[in-house]
Amino acid sequence: MLKELWRKLGSELWQENRAGDDMQSCVLAGRKKTYPKGFRILPHITHTGEFHLERLTKILKERYGQSFSIPDSRSENDGAIREMISFASRIQDQDIQRELLLFYLNCSPVIQEYLRSQTDLGEGPFLSG
Repeated sequence: MLKELWRKLGSELWQENRAGDDMQSCVLAGRKKTYPKGFRILPHITHTGEFHLERLTKILKERYGQSFSIPDSRSENDGAIREMISFASRIQDQDIQRELLLFYLNCSPVIQEYLRSQTDLGEGPFLSG
């Protein structure tokens, strides 16, 4: 029941973000989805997702010296989040992969699809097909 609600909310979110936009969201056979300009991850991340994102940021900084500035404001650009996810998805570290997976699983289906198409997350063996 909760999954159905989550999917419904995700699809409504998708419809709201596409209102007034002439881009096609569903493209035929094998081509990537397009997302409206200004589509943002941060406003739609759950509290649990934020927790795992913070833990992922901390581990990346401690172990690899990589510092990614996660925007404090929900109106700021979330390019740093996409960059961090792309970096983390290429690292074969169990703790990083765990936090990345927990973050991903706590996102709505719409955000999951967005992350797979806009980051390296969907390109490797991690979350392919």
